[in-house]
Amino acid sequence: MKKWKKIILRTLLVLFAMLLTAGIVIGIKYVRVSNANIQPELLNAPQGPEQENLVLGKKFHVMMEFRLPWGVYPRSITIQPPEGIQLTAEPYFKRKSWEWGSSLWNAVIPMQGFREGIIKNTEGNVSFSNGGNISFQIPSFKIQPLEVKGTELTLAGKWEEEKSTGNRTKIIVITLLAILILLCVAALLWLKHLQHAKQKILPPWTTALEAIRRLTGKVRTGDALPENSIARLTDIVREYMEQRFHLRAGRQTTAEFMQDLEKGKGELSEKNLDFLRSFLNAADMVKFAKLSADRMLFENAATKAEELIIETTPVEGKENKK
Repeated sequence: MKKWKKIILRTLLVLFAMLLTAGIVIGIKYVRVSNANIQPELLNAPQGPEQENLVLGKKFHVMMEFRLPWGVYPRSITIQPPEGIQLTAEPYFKRKSWEWGSSLWNAVIPMQGFREGIIKNTEGNVSFSNGGNISFQIPSFKIQPLEVKGTELTLAGKWEEEKSTGNRTKIIVITLLAILILLCVAALLWLKHLQHAKQKILPPWTTALEAIRRLTGKVRTGDALPENSIARLTDIVREYMEQRFHLRAGRQTTAEFMQDLEKGKGELSEKNLDFLRSFLNAADMVKFAKLSADRMLFENAATKAEELIIETTPVEGKENKK
């Protein structure tokens, strides 16, 4: 489980770094484009539907396409409909696509003819967030008469207001910010996890003493047998000696281990050497010769093991215990 947590957190950190790098690159480009004072550009003149679709009472759209630099957004469309034409909704803007350094927008003017015949051309204006303006002209066109079947006319349905999609930019920005916030939170949690993991690294003498005391508690409550606990106590002492004095206690026999200690490795006192010799030999007898061990034997060995660890604890370790 911990392994998967590390993999997930590392993946989030990599994604955060990639997103941060992309954000920096985009930010630099955004600043450069903004400082370049690039003006909006009209790509396509106003275009309406095909002539056969221009029927009396039928709604249609007049569209134009603009290229806007990053940081500039369309603001409003001003137009006075020509005689015989009415707006069915407020003109609006719709983003078409993104480009590197710019974006393409469509300006949409919803209209409807209520008088058949030739509609004169009309002019309008588009304003932008940087204060720029572009004038346009809708050419003249013809509204066809409504074809009537039978003796009754079909009533026009209720106008449905067109919704502007200009808020899509805000949605995209908010989504990106939410992703950045989540990645930042993940990074902070990962750093906190690392810091907490460092804090949990205890010195060998503290770890050994805590392990002996936990084991003693289990023996006293009957949750662990003295025979098995003697073997575990041996392992705790060996692990402590190995980490404390950089010995190879975990991979040596009792005789090899004691031989290294008697040569001066570990700088133990005669008292501690005598204890280790008798304790390890007795533990071997319990472990390998299947001799019985009672609770008193275990607790006596555990007490002496604690004394050994306390006596071999460095001075700074003893000060921290106080």
